[in-house]
Amino acid sequence: MNYILEPLTISALTNMEAGQLMIRHQNDLNTIDPALRTDVPYNNYMERIGIKTELYFKALAQVLKNEETEKILLADKARDKAVSSFNLALKLHASADDAAEVEASRSLRILFDTFKNIAKLNYEAESLAIDKLVNDLNSEAYSEKIAYLHMNKYVTRLSETNDIFKNLFGGRMVGTAMTESYDMKTIRKEMQVLYTDFVEYVFAMAKATESQLFTTA
Repeated sequence: MNYILEPLTISALTNMEAGQLMIRHQNDLNTIDPALRTDVPYNNYMERIGIKTELYFKALAQVLKNEETEKILLADKARDKAVSSFNLALKLHASADDAAEVEASRSLRILFDTFKNIAKLNYEAESLAIDKLVNDLNSEAYSEKIAYLHMNKYVTRLSETNDIFKNLFGGRMVGTAMTESYDMKTIRKEMQVLYTDFVEYVFAMAKATESQLFTTA
């Protein structure tokens, strides 16, 4: 199969696909007999492409980390909103005319207030606190009150949003903080230009010299 790319093909790929394809091409080209790789410009292109690809993946890692951070922030806001909704529902029931409804909300309020400012805790502490709150609300002591006030959906929402957050936060990228800032768009454009120049050089030399290096490449 011919893996040489037309210039526009690279531009049509996602960032991850483009990077993976460049790595595959380099690996393929590195299988050529080292004894044939004596052309100075060819080797220079290969070295420059390797350097540019390494830089590209650093930029890609930064993009992915930024996207990941944004998802985590949004997931945290969602569970904070779930906590707020539960609190507002309790307030609504506390102002009801039904004495039993008010009493049930009062009991739940006592429990909820032990988790005061839950949304202001750090990520890990909030996760643990919401898990504990949900477990308490589902316990025999409070589950009947939740059912009586038709607040099961609020408890479910607390649990679901917390689980989503924990899954995202638990699977986050681990590594040292990046101090450099990378311009993915510029790096990708430079990599495409460099690779296109390399392809054109290989084609031209294959036609002009019929060298095994270039015909194999």
